[in-house]
Amino acid sequence: MDNYTSIMSKSGDVYAVINEVHKIAWNAVKESSINRILYMTAVMYSFIEPHKQNVFKGDYNFIVTLSGPEDADIENALINLESNYLIERGENGFSVLVEDAYESFDDIPLSKIKRTWIEDIIYIIGIYGEDKIYDFIFRDPQYNTTFKSNSVSSLDIGKDNETVKFLFGFKAAFEENLEGGLETIEIRKYLEMYFEYIFGKILRGE
Repeated sequence: MDNYTSIMSKSGDVYAVINEVHKIAWNAVKESSINRILYMTAVMYSFIEPHKQNVFKGDYNFIVTLSGPEDADIENALINLESNYLIERGENGFSVLVEDAYESFDDIPLSKIKRTWIEDIIYIIGIYGEDKIYDFIFRDPQYNTTFKSNSVSSLDIGKDNETVKFLFGFKAAFEENLEGGLETIEIRKYLEMYFEYIFGKILRGE
């Protein structure tokens, strides 16, 4: 993927984050939060779709920072969106200027698939709150392993990600208790119920 297409692809993802958090009543979102949301979205894709190529993997190169996972090109995507007057930068972060302007990115490969995943993850954040979700990220086995090793290597967002393996550790027990079976539940509802299950496990120290 050439640099222009890569920046446009990330611009579409970043715009989706800023646009969708507005719908859950966030007035603005910080760059660090955008990075965290996109990292979480990418990891959850590998968990839900382990047999598919991760649609985020070719675009992102997350590294560990003190504020969480970070991809340097997200800053460039924000500049691109600002220059096209789709978003604006304020004291508390970035906010949307033109809502639902997705037609600007519909020609970018995989943009609609990624947008759906971003919408689903932000829906989950809207239910459980930013602090709880970010606590989950900072407990992230992949993030912690890389952070403690002082490594500057990229965080794996594919199916071999340590967090994906952690989530799979609870998957079988969780799905045994699903009423009506797994095939009857849409992805958004599955994520909602699974996070409720996982947070319960974390609170009990399991």
